[in-house]
Amino acid sequence: MSVVFNLTWPAHMFDFVRNNQKLMQFLLLLFIAPAFVLLGVNRYEGSGSGPNVLATVGDYKITQAEFDQVKRNRIEEARQRAGANFDPKQFDNPQVNKQLLDTIISEYLLQKDVAKEYLTASDEALRTAILETPAFQKDGKFDMDTYKALLAARGLTPASYDANLRFNMARDQVLNPLFESVFFTKSLRSQIDNAQLAGRVVQTRTIGLDAYLPKVSVTDDEITKYYNDNKSAFETPATADVQYLVLSPADIKAGIEVSDADVQSYYEQNKARFSTPEQRKVRHILLPAEEQGKTPAELKAAAEKVLAEVKANPADFAKLAAKYSSDAGSAKNGGDLGYFGKGDMPAAFEQAMFALKKDQISDLVKTQFGYHILEVTDIRGGDQKPLADVKSGIVSEIKNQKLTVAFASAQETFSEKVYEGGQSFDAVAKQLKLTPVDFKGLTRQPAKDTPKVLADPKLLDELFSDESIKSKNNTKAIQVGDSLVSAHIVSYQAAAPKPLAAVKDTILKQLKQQKAAELASKDADALVAQLNDAKADSASRQAALKDFDAAKTISAIGAKGVPGPVAQAVLDTGASKLPKALVVPQGDKGFTVAWVSAVADAEVVKKDADPQVLNFYNGIADQSYQEALALAAREVLAKRIGVEIKKQF
Repeated sequence: MSVVFNLTWPAHMFDFVRNNQKLMQFLLLLFIAPAFVLLGVNRYEGSGSGPNVLATVGDYKITQAEFDQVKRNRIEEARQRAGANFDPKQFDNPQVNKQLLDTIISEYLLQKDVAKEYLTASDEALRTAILETPAFQKDGKFDMDTYKALLAARGLTPASYDANLRFNMARDQVLNPLFESVFFTKSLRSQIDNAQLAGRVVQTRTIGLDAYLPKVSVTDDEITKYYNDNKSAFETPATADVQYLVLSPADIKAGIEVSDADVQSYYEQNKARFSTPEQRKVRHILLPAEEQGKTPAELKAAAEKVLAEVKANPADFAKLAAKYSSDAGSAKNGGDLGYFGKGDMPAAFEQAMFALKKDQISDLVKTQFGYHILEVTDIRGGDQKPLADVKSGIVSEIKNQKLTVAFASAQETFSEKVYEGGQSFDAVAKQLKLTPVDFKGLTRQPAKDTPKVLADPKLLDELFSDESIKSKNNTKAIQVGDSLVSAHIVSYQAAAPKPLAAVKDTILKQLKQQKAAELASKDADALVAQLNDAKADSASRQAALKDFDAAKTISAIGAKGVPGPVAQAVLDTGASKLPKALVVPQGDKGFTVAWVSAVADAEVVKKDADPQVLNFYNGIADQSYQEALALAAREVLAKRIGVEIKKQF
């Protein structure tokens, strides 16, 4: 199987990366997910049938509920990564939804194929993978404390990590043969590089407007005509003095009362929550359960022999751990692993640990790591916190529980009363204990100091509607964030054109700029025609280029100071049309004439590129390669398992 695919890159990538960092952060940190992304070996809730099914993978149905849950998780991950730069609107587009559905489909394709082929990873393979993971090692050897700390930092338990790792290892048994059957030749990579990175050798000259301004004049009649033809451009915007009212969850929560009896009842019903989780300090001796050249029976017999020695000499546990334990990290500390709670260790280990009394030694406990001999050396926690210590938290939780019902009721009241209130908020404000707020000088395009609730587009549409302006009644309740808002106009000043005298100088400047631009454009066009004249000899062409900048090579990853629109036009010039002159408008800066003389291939461009930008490009190119492999593998699995997409975004 061979893969040929197109990569679409911004033609002026250098400026694109630097000027669109927020967009790039979104693309790179969130939804550049490869075609196979482990969402978790446990399926999401909400599978079913009917119109809410988005796709089927084999006999499994991916529902709208499952899709929404995955998307919420992804949005929350993005929120945590992006911090203040997070923009949830980035997710509200069909392309993101389509990509996410493809990712979920790919996950279940893998799960189905792993199950269909009865693939798994053996305990020994799992143990080896964990022991050989560099992140879990200290001084080149597996370290239990490091292992435990890293998993805890990622919110994982050994059991959940083992399950995910086992699935990933089984998944690789599916993907690796597929990847090995896909070819991505060096020549294809070279073709892609040349298509995306091939540069142009260019000289530029900017013809500014300043030299032409003294040559043009504008009459009063021209100014008057321009004013009359464009009065709307010189209007003062419509403004309104308004009054608004906000109903927020915080307003309702503040009014919810919680009695001492409520607090006591909640405390009694949730004693487990207010108890310190029990933890046990444990030390162990780890002995192999699998070893080349020895049978399982021999290894178990050897472990039982060590167990008998430990039980005969419990006071020597630390010495025996140093002598026998294969866990080098803990052996040097007498086998001590520290404190663990429930969910921290593999199931068999945890069950044995919590069954022991203090200073009691276990029988052999088998996990994926081998045989353990355990001793609990200390027990802490399990004590219930006094009510006084948790009362404030309980009050807040009860308020939150009551808030759902109370806020729903308040929203209904708010919506009804603002509608019935006409031009006043008095009744609803009194009933819900809210305070109306006045704001002066609101415009349809709100200023920076406008309160956020008033700047909401939905509220502005209602407030500046013809009906609202005429009646000055309260708007309907509008949802803004987690709050409801209503507003009414107190006084309104319609938009009106500024007098000619107030804008005359502005119009004069605009008209002079236009006339100067017309003259500059003619000269730029004449220069382009001279350079593009097929009959022109080398000497006349060089004479025409005498005021141009020195030749430079620009590319998608290096504009060399050439303005973005000019670089875009230059890079869009086909190689077969070179040499060629072109003119690019630069607004009030005039016109840039570019003489594009030759193509520079990708290798030349790479040698001259900013290392940081080149690394960025290489990373994207490598990722696109991996994406192509994954998409090809996904296609094979889709044919093998069967995929039907029932909803198109």
